[in-house]
Amino acid sequence: MSGIAHAAVRSLAGPSIKRSSFTAVSSSSWRRQSPFPISSTLFSTSSPSNNNNPPSTTAASQPITSTSSSLDNNNNTHRIRALSLYRQLLRGAERMPTPNRQNYVKRKTRSEFRRHVTLTDQEEIEFQLRLADTNLDTVLVQAEHLSRLFNDPEYQNYN
Repeated sequence: MSGIAHAAVRSLAGPSIKRSSFTAVSSSSWRRQSPFPISSTLFSTSSPSNNNNPPSTTAASQPITSTSSSLDNNNNTHRIRALSLYRQLLRGAERMPTPNRQNYVKRKTRSEFRRHVTLTDQEEIEFQLRLADTNLDTVLVQAEHLSRLFNDPEYQNYN
């Protein structure tokens, strides 16, 4: 969906569609609430190797430590966003007016998240998270429009 079409869909949705904000989850509670096992490679915390600096200098180790902590923070943010989007998509599927549509959204969400669970490239992870966010918007808009359509007495007269 292009950016213009996406903006048009959002403008059609109006103010009635609201999404919950992201909530922070501790890593221990995340493991308990995880809907499926996520491999550790998706959020690996390996720091980039720095072969240009000699290992004996202490100044070279300082930036690696800060980079490592920023990578950990970034990976934790991605994990929280991914789980939040996953849950929101599954909840959004429940708003679909028919069981077939609900099952399709749930099945597609699960398969896409499982297919990308091993990603390690930060840019690709961010892209997939943006794509999931767009899919969430689409699911919520479709659910509202289809529910409104199916509840419309004029639509029922055409069947």
